[in-house]
Amino acid sequence: MRTSHRAGLGTITAAALLCSLPLGAAAAQDPAKLESILTYRTQKVAEGIYAFITPEERSGFQSGNSIVIIGDDEVLVVDSGNIPSSTRRQIQEIRRLTNKPVRYLVNTHWHPDHNLGNGEYRAAFPGITVIGTSATRAGILERVPGYFGQMTGFKSTDSLMRIRLATGKMRDGTPMSDTVRVMWTLVTRDYAEFLPEVLTAKPLAPNFVFDDSLTIDLGGRQVKVIRPGRGNTGGDAFLYVPDAKVLITGDLVTLPCPFPSTAFFGDWIAALDRLIALGAGAIVPGHGAVQHDYGYLKLVRELLAFTRDRAREAVRKGRTLEEADKEINFGDFIRRFSGGDIVRYDAFDSFYRHPAVQRAYEEAKFESEGPVRG
Repeated sequence: MRTSHRAGLGTITAAALLCSLPLGAAAAQDPAKLESILTYRTQKVAEGIYAFITPEERSGFQSGNSIVIIGDDEVLVVDSGNIPSSTRRQIQEIRRLTNKPVRYLVNTHWHPDHNLGNGEYRAAFPGITVIGTSATRAGILERVPGYFGQMTGFKSTDSLMRIRLATGKMRDGTPMSDTVRVMWTLVTRDYAEFLPEVLTAKPLAPNFVFDDSLTIDLGGRQVKVIRPGRGNTGGDAFLYVPDAKVLITGDLVTLPCPFPSTAFFGDWIAALDRLIALGAGAIVPGHGAVQHDYGYLKLVRELLAFTRDRAREAVRKGRTLEEADKEINFGDFIRRFSGGDIVRYDAFDSFYRHPAVQRAYEEAKFESEGPVRG
């Protein structure tokens, strides 16, 4: 689950979730009309390149996007999700798309929603090489195992939410607002679908590590795999397919908002500048729809720079973290990222605003005390 981080570094409480919801932000939606987190849609991005696009992040239980790159001889897959049954369906779909073997699986970073399907690929293609940075390998080995306990630990909060939904009232007896009803209905529904799935997954770390860049020849098609440095995590990777001008970002770019709780803001901004300089024709984010221009990516960069600068200003003024969290006004960005959609509004508030201030503030504190050393 993700609140302070999309991969589950902390669990959400019912009270905290309630506090995050803007009661009059927008008209409440019908949760039944939103697709199941067990679904995905297949999109052809370019000739021989397909993306499995998962539902947009809303509750913290979604899987990341996965991408298939087909060459004349071999196939490379980017990220493997965290819902094993979906990963198996995607493998079947790859086999319908091509009879060429999947030789490579690249994990863009260590967050579990991008790599808990690794074992499914190893079972289907025993000779596969799983590729990632040293930070990605370390994160999967050291941090992902704790994810399962966090997922089961959410059961008590899930039970409380269900009780309140059944009564239609909050703990103090006041009527539940439409907004809270929508979001808690989504969270409990997604959790019920997600938990049995994720508990069957077994972490599998990369067996090929790189920390700069490499080029993989799939036969008639080259794929560049690049580590720009620290960004959304301590060692992200992005991929670029030059012949198709397709950029695959991992969680350096995500919709409906960035997920910053393990991020390094200064390095992340620099990484986005490298992505912009590529001039790609199609951009596949770690979560959300394929982009065909740099408008959204530039908006993300603007948000990150704003957050970093306001956090630095707060530190210079001697503000505490709690004071900075109250003082930094994200109102304009919330409107631009959410577009009046209550689910996206809540995603920004839960997954970006508070985690971002904390992370940027901590980074600014280190900067004020001396150079940050990686």
